[in-house]
Amino acid sequence: MNLESFVLYDRVHQCVTLSGVASKKGRGITTEDLGVIENAAMVVDSNTARIVWIGKSDQIPQQYQQIPNRFDCDGEVWIPELIECHTHLIFAGDRSHDFAMRASGKTYSEIAAQGGGILTTLSHTREASFEELLENAKLEIDRFQKWGVGTLEIKSGYGLSLESELKILKCIQVLQTQVPVQLIPTFMPAHAVPPEYKNRSDDYVSLICSEWIPEVAQAKLAQYFDVFIEDGFFSVSQAEKLCLVAQDHDLQIKIHADQFKSLGGTSLAVRLNAQSVDHLDQISPQDIEALSKSNTVAVLCPGASLFTGTPYAPARKLIDSGARVALTTDFNPGTCPSRNLPLMTTLACAQMKMTIPEAIAGITYNAAAALGLENEIGSLEVGKQFRVCQLKADSYESLPYCFGELD
Repeated sequence: MNLESFVLYDRVHQCVTLSGVASKKGRGITTEDLGVIENAAMVVDSNTARIVWIGKSDQIPQQYQQIPNRFDCDGEVWIPELIECHTHLIFAGDRSHDFAMRASGKTYSEIAAQGGGILTTLSHTREASFEELLENAKLEIDRFQKWGVGTLEIKSGYGLSLESELKILKCIQVLQTQVPVQLIPTFMPAHAVPPEYKNRSDDYVSLICSEWIPEVAQAKLAQYFDVFIEDGFFSVSQAEKLCLVAQDHDLQIKIHADQFKSLGGTSLAVRLNAQSVDHLDQISPQDIEALSKSNTVAVLCPGASLFTGTPYAPARKLIDSGARVALTTDFNPGTCPSRNLPLMTTLACAQMKMTIPEAIAGITYNAAAALGLENEIGSLEVGKQFRVCQLKADSYESLPYCFGELD
């Protein structure tokens, strides 16, 4: 055995492995499922960046005790590197005026109907150069990384023309070569109906199906396809048409559903075996039951509820029914301009009645499951990638307690 390629991390004050969460596939999570190891040690193969052994410091196997590359991690709490499974990170401009309108009593739909909302960002994003979008996105990714995020999904959807959507997706492609964070690209042309197709949404859907999806798929610019189901945006029947074409072109499905109204989007997500269905603030009891029996992950966006003053998703009902629940910032310029993913655990516990173990799993293992990556990341286990978030704290419980503000 060549010990030169191994690294030993010793005396980790507390290592939260989530091994039990992984064995239960993210359902029915208890404190014991966090697999916390006090005074832990870990051996990593630097050639593969994978975990070789993990356990207590006083139980390191004989064959690893002579590893020359060693680090003393006394005083650190380790959890899996955080995973952000839902962002709209690439855009230009801001929507501070939208917030002012909402503060004066306007609803999201009223603001959109007056030309605000997504269409405001659309005009700025279309005008921005590739270089401007790229540099702004680098800054945003750096901010996410400072909050402990190591994997990040990015959706298109602020261009809504083929040229602009391709610009955003190619920006993600270039970013992946320039930043250390793992990026997951999602094609979301059905984020809103662009102004040139006002009152002609069916024509817009047909264009996406016949031309845009095939081109994006052939260029391998996206892994997922997403659609926003809501009054004034896209109907369930339009979303189904779009998603079926996307699946035919080997794109996996994610769906925005039940944010402001329950229109049947969750049922569609379950029927299509979508990787995730996101928001769910207004999900119906029937859809909760359907979701609980599926492998589709429920991705909840407490920051958006906080920012818009709308009801939080029924996390407790979803979890108690057996659904897998992940958490996200839903980072975007209109309804949650926050990169603070750990803060979402505070909101989940304080406002959505989630336990701390459920919330921690929501930004690690279950967030990985929402991206189809749970076999690689999201828990600290032998054979998985070595991706850890190192906290200066006495306990992992400090993460939600401190609003995520830990070094």
